[in-house]
Amino acid sequence: MGEKSYGQMLVEGFVRAIPWAIVFSITIVLTVKMLAPQVKRGIEYTISASMNAVLDEQVFPKVKQNVKEAIEYTVKTVNNPPKPQAKREGAKGKK
Repeated sequence: MGEKSYGQMLVEGFVRAIPWAIVFSITIVLTVKMLAPQVKRGIEYTISASMNAVLDEQVFPKVKQNVKEAIEYTVKTVNNPPKPQAKREGAKGKK
């Protein structure tokens, strides 16, 4: 008569799981504390590298040139609007 009830099996499972939960929790906490400064430095490096790339010779001059050309095109279009085209008669218009 060595049968166990569901409650006894559940309690036994929890008792076995508690040490593993403690070990994994400690491991996660230590890992996060060790990696936090490295992650912070990585984020700071990424931001500074991105800003340097944008403000240096790579992106900013191209954006500046595109904006200049867009403004020139807009001024030309506003000063010289396109002429309306004459309506074409299609095949259906002729009988």
